[in-house]
Amino acid sequence: MTVVAGDRSPLAVAVSPNGRFCVSANYTSDSVTLVDLQKGETVSEHPCGRGPSDVVWMDDRTALVCLQHEDAVAVLKIEGARISIDKRIAVGDEPSAIVMSPTRDEPRAFVAVSGTDEVAVLDLSEQVVEQRIAVGQQPCSLALSPNGRWLVTACSLGGEVFVHDAISYKSHSRRVLLDDTGNLGVVAILPDSSACIVPHIVNRTFPVNIENIEKGWVIDNRLSKLPLPTGEEWNQAQLGLDKRGDAVGDAYAAAVSPDGEWLLVTCGGTHELLVFRQPTIPWPPADPGDFIPDELLSDDDRFRRLELGGRPLGVEFIDGRTAIVANYLLNALQVVDVAKVSIVRTIRLGGPVQPNLERRGETIFYDADRSLNSWFSCHTCHPEGHTSGLTFDTLNDRSYSTQKLTPSLRGVVHTAPWTWQGWQQDLHAAVRQSLTSTMQGRQPPTNEDAEALVAFLSTLEHFENPHLAGDGQLTRAARRGKQLFESKAGCAKCHRGPHFTTPEAFDVGLGLSPTDSKEHNPPSLRGLYSRRRFLHDGRARTLQQVINRHHRPEDIGGESLTGEELQDLIAYLRSI
Repeated sequence: MTVVAGDRSPLAVAVSPNGRFCVSANYTSDSVTLVDLQKGETVSEHPCGRGPSDVVWMDDRTALVCLQHEDAVAVLKIEGARISIDKRIAVGDEPSAIVMSPTRDEPRAFVAVSGTDEVAVLDLSEQVVEQRIAVGQQPCSLALSPNGRWLVTACSLGGEVFVHDAISYKSHSRRVLLDDTGNLGVVAILPDSSACIVPHIVNRTFPVNIENIEKGWVIDNRLSKLPLPTGEEWNQAQLGLDKRGDAVGDAYAAAVSPDGEWLLVTCGGTHELLVFRQPTIPWPPADPGDFIPDELLSDDDRFRRLELGGRPLGVEFIDGRTAIVANYLLNALQVVDVAKVSIVRTIRLGGPVQPNLERRGETIFYDADRSLNSWFSCHTCHPEGHTSGLTFDTLNDRSYSTQKLTPSLRGVVHTAPWTWQGWQQDLHAAVRQSLTSTMQGRQPPTNEDAEALVAFLSTLEHFENPHLAGDGQLTRAARRGKQLFESKAGCAKCHRGPHFTTPEAFDVGLGLSPTDSKEHNPPSLRGLYSRRRFLHDGRARTLQQVINRHHRPEDIGGESLTGEELQDLIAYLRSI
């Protein structure tokens, strides 16, 4: 077995077609692990490339793994206990999920390419991208209906679900689950291909205070059920997952048993697995409210919560009553007897015996039990340390009644001061403030907690920029845009230095209401290409809207730009 160091952090797990083996995608160790399910032990581990985010079997001897930080899919050959890399196929920026088409004579795979808001269709015989399908913002999950007809794509920003014909790739339907819906998770499709089920959060947009958290008026965890292929609004149903006083945190992945009897939902924030008897779920015909129906809570045969510990994420059925869960923080896979609602076996993938300071901070970051009644974690608003693209009314500007866009935390340790007004000078104090005044945790964070959380935040850096030229330099358009940025457009006055920000706050006319601050600290422009909402209140949905409407160069001390110059400026902004 190849020696691999560090935490494994499995994000996803896939069971081989013959049911004998499974493969886990180990995100932080850049490896995959082959497990013998009959023996309940690891067989082999092999480096696969940077940032494995999802895995699927092509046949009993071949698997495919998304490499999020290499913008590629690796083809794995499995011979007995030996794993080898057969090929890497370039697919585009930040591939996040992959599924196999079960109905074609020639094998095809679909890859969610999060960075470019599309799905790449892979011809696996030729090992090339055959076609690209445009979808919504940051596609994060894919599912193929058992009958092979429908490809379902869930997008983490905007709350959109797309359905395409899996053969012709033509669009069939597009549904927004609800306004202010985010963090869409792994989709499950019923065995008869009649509907899909999507876990997600709903931002209720009320002020984030104790009273509203207890009422369920801040963030709800829900399931949405949409009929296939139409997603018809009048047939769409939602189910609240949260229990009053003991909520569910960060519902992540759904899975349905082959016979349709069981529905499983992993909840990374509250370290648990939700187990439903799927046919008995009382899907509300209208607004589901903020809590799970009492009839489910009172019937253990229809609904149970199983504590798994760690951070359970990907889940897949091995057979009709047994499932396997990838537990990110435990560096392990857990085999669950669904009918008995019990852990059968824990398969350790390796990793340190004791967590280091960064890992302890990562555990705090993903822990919804740090919030009042376990409603949400740091990750809920900053998924994987990035941004949910949602706005929240928190006390981070020291007052309520103003919605603030959740900023990305990538590179955050380099961009003092913090908050949109720039009043927070100490990052340790900032994380304590978030854990106390925003999350309203019952247990005050210790100095050690703050130190660990800041240590974890220091590991969050920007991904490689896909808008640079092949040699890592600026394109011609971006070089022209850089000259405009530093002179005629007037941007460099507020956005300067290696992180394109300054310690000062400026009034550039962005305050829209009496309660909104007039002065704002310039956000870092690093990694701007990876965001989909902009400005302190998220009012701009594209960079074009920023510089053409809300934040024009001529309004901030610069000069008016021509249309061609504006495009060059945008090319540079995307390259930062």
